[in-house]
Amino acid sequence: MNPTANNVAPDDQAIHRWYRFVLAYPPHLVRDYLERFQVSASQQILDPFCGTGTTLIECMRLGIRSIGIEANPVVSFASRVKTDWSPDPAGLLDHARRVADHAYDRLRRDGIEDVPLALHKSEPVADLRTLPPEQAKLLLANSISPLPLHKSLVLLESLEVLHDARYYAHERLPWPTW
Repeated sequence: MNPTANNVAPDDQAIHRWYRFVLAYPPHLVRDYLERFQVSASQQILDPFCGTGTTLIECMRLGIRSIGIEANPVVSFASRVKTDWSPDPAGLLDHARRVADHAYDRLRRDGIEDVPLALHKSEPVADLRTLPPEQAKLLLANSISPLPLHKSLVLLESLEVLHDARYYAHERLPWPTW
């Protein structure tokens, strides 16, 4: 038994570590099966439980047509975003920087410096944003502290204010914390 068999190889991390799903399998497994079954670009793959799109992405990388179906709307969103390679990377990065600058400016206006938690002053900050009561009920009790929730809501507002349809979905999909 190989304990690292489910690890994502360094060459695959740029695509497959982006919103890595707990039930995901490694991309090399997909490539191994596609090779073993001698799947070619003239064929098409159906993944009826595509999750976050590992099989679809590997098919795209190999020039094989594929179709994925996923019932979970959050996971389906991740799959759609990860298989949409249309945004210009430099444009996406530039827009993300503008969104971040807008969010940082807003936080500073709110009297909040975005510093690591270990360095953050323990003084309470007045008027932190929160979710409407109906949305707040959906959160697990004590699953997010008021300050990180406030920062998340400011970031989401910045995405709305600087909305750019070319990058919107890609900017809303959580990135890994590696």
